[in-house]
Amino acid sequence: MRPSASTTHGKRHGKRCVIPLIFFSNLWAQSLPLLLFRMNTLISPPADAPARRSIRRIWIFEDQQCFRELLAEFLGLLPGIEIAGTGEDEDQLYTAIGAGAVDLVLLDLQLRGAGGFHVMERIRQRENPPAVLILSGQATPHSLAMAIRLGAVGYVQKTAPLEELLPALQAIREGRLYFGEGTPRELAQRIINAAPSACGVELTQREVDLLTRLVHGVTAKELAAEWNRSRFTIYKARTRLRLKINARNQQEMVAYALHNGLLDPMLIR
Repeated sequence: MRPSASTTHGKRHGKRCVIPLIFFSNLWAQSLPLLLFRMNTLISPPADAPARRSIRRIWIFEDQQCFRELLAEFLGLLPGIEIAGTGEDEDQLYTAIGAGAVDLVLLDLQLRGAGGFHVMERIRQRENPPAVLILSGQATPHSLAMAIRLGAVGYVQKTAPLEELLPALQAIREGRLYFGEGTPRELAQRIINAAPSACGVELTQREVDLLTRLVHGVTAKELAAEWNRSRFTIYKARTRLRLKINARNQQEMVAYALHNGLLDPMLIR
């Protein structure tokens, strides 16, 4: 995600930054009032339209210090937004989530160690987990489908202007998913277009429940415990479901769910 000409970042970070930044542009002072107006217009809800999802307290989980500080500086200008924390310490993040102090996590996928998807898995295991917006240096069919499967509410590339966070946050606040301009949105559309046809397929309510849970990443072991069935029974039901909807793997199940409105009928903004 690249800074715009209206975004600054301190010189103190010097060569530690591995992403291109625009430092102390004169346009910053000139365009700041207009930028703040756009932020307030896009982020502030109408008086008669209460938010469906709170995004007030944001945690920036990113391993590049200069980039997370840039994000914190930018987001700190948004009305009604608080930076709940920054860094790459998982324990600190989970402690804050456990205390109910985080509404939204901005998560990098290319993290040292186990990576961003591991962090997403662990966030999902928390009670009342926050929403997760992916900020990634790349977007691939696999990463996009995996992010959707694990319940991400959005996907924005780091090469995009910082201002793209504004419509992303607005969509999330309204309870919708957001895919960034360019590759993420194109891949999401491709997944939907490649989905197996729903013509002639009629699913039972239990099959719809099973499909919805599976594409959101619930495991066979978890379903077996929840539904008081054996894992073998869940595996058989999953196999029958895949045959019925002509889905060969998890990604095609996600595509089918997207195509048939089982993930979110307003997926593409």
